Amino acid sequence: MGLSLGLLITLAAVIAYSAYITWQVAGLRKLQSELIDRNRKDSLQLLRIQNDLNLLAVAMRDMIDNDEPYPLTAWSAQFQRIRTDLDDAMRLEARLAPTSRTAEQSASLSSSMTQFWDAVDRVFRLAGSGQEKNARGQIQLSLQARQAALSTTVARLLVQDSETKNRPRSASSGFMTACSGKYMCSWAQRWRQSC
Repeated sequence: MGLSLGLLITLAAVIAYSAYITWQVAGLRKLQSELIDRNRKDSLQLLRIQNDLNLLAVAMRDMIDNDEPYPLTAWSAQFQRIRTDLDDAMRLEARLAPTSRTAEQSASLSSSMTQFWDAVDRVFRLAGSGQEKNARGQIQLSLQARQAALSTTVARLLVQDSETKNRPRSASSGFMTACSGKYMCSWAQRWRQSC
């Protein structure tokens, strides 16, 4: 009778422990899925920002080439459309940014973007006042360099997101291996002792 009671208590403890571990692992998997999904969405916003920056680079190249019969001010509508999309992408990206990103990195991207648009506004003011040659010079000297720096910053953030995305997978697989390894080792030790 006492042996049966001990066996039932041991069995109940094993079942409770198994249920607890299963619940913990399910929670970890859910957390991992949420982190990966958030990083994926952040990467998509960074790619959207990168695409908009590339569209700006092409537009600035065309503005400098002066192959079109249009004045520089004609490009302002295209720049405004891209600016609206970039602002939306930046807002969403800031909300989705991984926790591994420092406040300085986010502030640097935001500050660089503000400086870029201030320079764009100056170029269009110059063009609007009839100083198209000076405006084209500012595009070459200032805008293209700022756009290239922004593209580099976004590319670095994409690399960082990729590294962050891979970290939870390796950590959770290591945890799962460690848990199953511990269980198997303790089971094997008990089996050897009983033999």
